[in-house]
Amino acid sequence: MPANAWRGYLLKGTTTNTQFPLRLIAWNTWETSPNMREDIKAYRDENTRDLTRIPATGKKSKFKFKTRKGIHLNDLIEIEGWFAANESDHDERKIEVEYWDDEQHTYKTGTFYRSNPVYKIRRVTDLDIIYDEVEYVFVEY
Repeated sequence: MPANAWRGYLLKGTTTNTQFPLRLIAWNTWETSPNMREDIKAYRDENTRDLTRIPATGKKSKFKFKTRKGIHLNDLIEIEGWFAANESDHDERKIEVEYWDDEQHTYKTGTFYRSNPVYKIRRVTDLDIIYDEVEYVFVEY
């Protein structure tokens, strides 16, 4: 792995090879759980109380972020358009992305589903809707 594999983006759709618009992300909300470990079985010895774990060999990632507060209707349309262009199954919200893995300091590709976003309106005008932050959560298949 190169000393610095960073190429300037956190998330890119593999279908269109386009980056998620970084200017719309609230940076302090970006959270990742890369390469999560899961136990198939875990138990403690009744006498010694030693822990025995049987971990799954597969490791999946999860990440989430919120948009900046005060995004406009056109920003939301841009975000939803990015998802629509990159999702392989819109009903499942299934999307393949290249994402930054903070644990291994490299880019990885994975297939994720994104949870249902909740849209909160801050205010409306005659020509626009201004939204509060919108959270997007991605869980790897």
